[in-house]
Order: sequence, then structure tokens, then C-alpha cells
Amino acid sequence: MIDAHKSPSTHKKYMYVASYTYPHSAPGSDTVSTAKGISVYEIDDSGNHELIQVMESANPSYLACNIEQSILYCVNELGVDDRRMEGRVSAYRIDAHTGLLTFLNTQSTNGNWPCHCEVAPCGRYLVSANYGTGNFIAHQIEQDGSIGLMADEVVIKLDKIGADPNRQSASHPHMMTAHPSGKFLFGVDLGSDKIYTWSIQQEDRVLSPIAQASTQVASGSGPRHMVNHPNGQFAFVLNELSSTLDVFIVNEATGSMVWKQSTSLLPADTDFQRPIFDPTNPGKVPVGGNTGGAICINDDGSYIYATNRGMNSIVVYAVCGESGKVTAIDWVSTEGCIPRGLSIEPNGNYVVVGNQNSDTIARFKIDKQNGKLQQNPQIILCPVPTDFVFINR
Repeated sequence: MIDAHKSPSTHKKYMYVASYTYPHSAPGSDTVSTAKGISVYEIDDSGNHELIQVMESANPSYLACNIEQSILYCVNELGVDDRRMEGRVSAYRIDAHTGLLTFLNTQSTNGNWPCHCEVAPCGRYLVSANYGTGNFIAHQIEQDGSIGLMADEVVIKLDKIGADPNRQSASHPHMMTAHPSGKFLFGVDLGSDKIYTWSIQQEDRVLSPIAQASTQVASGSGPRHMVNHPNGQFAFVLNELSSTLDVFIVNEATGSMVWKQSTSLLPADTDFQRPIFDPTNPGKVPVGGNTGGAICINDDGSYIYATNRGMNSIVVYAVCGESGKVTAIDWVSTEGCIPRGLSIEPNGNYVVVGNQNSDTIARFKIDKQNGKLQQNPQIILCPVPTDFVFINR
């Protein structure tokens, strides 16, 4: 572990960066990673950045934080086969003065290749998604922030192989995320082309099925990630396999969703096509192919940003506050290869994106007048960056 203790000061901002680590390779890459864990940077709006710690951890590919910004969580995206459940979630205490991490504990996710985690709005549960074994998980969060016992599990079994047999022969949960009201959790499943909805309980079963408990997306779309509009009325689903974005109207009383719009992540004149995957290496995107990567929405819900892996770009959408419909207004190069994750910094001034196969982070200034990203981003060297959490002190 590398660290550097810094004197306490006011108005510090820290960036925590996830990664796939040595001796593993990131999905879609043939190169062994040189990363060792979670990279911690002190940053500011002037572009200054300093690596102050690398917390060693195995494949901490996705990060989450509690509302108090005192505990950082990660998935450890590990797995070999269904006989050995190697996936884990881990917890780290964030020092209130220095931003440095201290390991708390780790727990099994009872599955393989967990790829997303999030703290439920009530603060009592850490939810995660096991891509490899088709199960959504909820763990208790203890009073000290450590991860407790598994509180609930939902296993998804498919009745038949999906439209894309290379990627949809089984359930592949890709994330769990909460509705802004805190009443519902949504589970995004690439394998079944469905979004599952549960009500959040604090006794008995945590993940309680509700009426109309799943929403179908177009066959073969492969939903990967979703975000909710801050007003709770709309949900936006990024589809990995079809490189599309779906807009849904959300029933705030029941959590059910009705389709509103579908639009491409790519420009109309693009040469990129739906990728044909090699069944022996389903994570590798062939030349000329594109897959959707990640999605985020700004604080007032007026703009959405999403990544294209293959085109290596960020698409910017303007959001209509009345209908929820989106309009693509720009595409900008990420200045790197395979942009996996992206995030908006807490002040809303920057979008950061991790170029997984280029070992770089691109930090784009947001034009507040039109939501577009300014050219010539700041480039930060970082091995296999895949996700971000920001903390203000």
C-alpha cells in the first residue's frame, strides 16, 4: 500500500478510483492489469491532483459510499466457476481529515463476478449484483459501517436462452439501484432483458416482490445500468448490447415502469455495428463493434451522459423535464480506449471517465449553459480505471 499523510485543511476533495487488478485482466482486454487496488486522489477545480494512497484490494471494480461519506464500499469482482463462490464486497473507513482508507471487513456475495454495489437509502443495507451467478444480494450494514451477514437474496433463473445466445444464455445481473423515494429497488439484468422491482423492507425479507415486479426491454438489448430522474417520475436504462437508451415513466406508488422512448447511443452516420461476440471471450468487443458502458445524470436531471465502448465516446443528452424524453446533443471523444465508468463531480463542474484499456482518466469541464463537455480534457494517468466516488471535506 502506498500512502502519504497530509495535514488537515478545509474544503478538500477526494476521488476514489476503482480498478481491475493484477494478476487479472479487465473484461475486453488481453493485457494483465498493473493496478493494485483502489486509488485515492486529492483533487481541486484548478486541475491539481495528487495520488495519496493505493488501498490494495482484489478487483475492486465498482465503488459506493454511505450518505455520511464515512465508509467506502466496493465489490471484489472475482469468480472462476459455480462450484466456488469467490465474489465479495468489502468496506473501508474514510479518515475524516485525510481522506485515507482503512480496511474494515469483507463478506462473500454468495456468487461470482459481482459488478455493482449501492447503499440502500435507509442506510441499513448494501445491495449488490452477481453477474456470473444470476443473483441479487442484500447485506446488513452494521453500526460501525462494516458489512454484516447476508440479509436477503434473489436468484434469477431463465426459462429459455435470450436473443443473444453468447451473452444471454443465463441471467446476468449488472446493478441494483434505488428509486429517489427510497421505497423501491431496481435490479438490472442483462441476461433476461428485464428490470426487476422490489419494495424495500426493514424486517423479514428485504427485497419484497411487488405487483408487476419486472419490466421488459426490447429483446436482445442487454440492459446494463440505469439512473432515475431526481423527480422520481422517469428512469433511464442504458442497454449494453444494442447500444441504446430507454426512457420509462415510473409509477411512484407501485414502482412499475412504462416504456416511453428508445434512442441510440451512437450518431446516425456511425460505422459501428452491434458486436458479434466470441463465445470463448464474451467480454471482448470486436473491431467495429460498440457496447454501452455507463450512465449518469446531473443533479437537476437536465442532462444525461453515457459512454460508448468501441466508439470511445461520451454521448450527451438533453432531458425534457415534462416528458422525460431525451435528445442527443453531442458526442465527444474520451481520448482513450474502452471508457468503462463515468461520474459527475459533486460540484457539477466536471465529468470524469475511466479509459479502461488506456490507463487514463479524462476529466471534462461541463459547459453549464448547454450541458456539453468542453474539448481537451485533463488527462490523469491511472491503471485500469473503472468507477469513481467523490468525497468533499
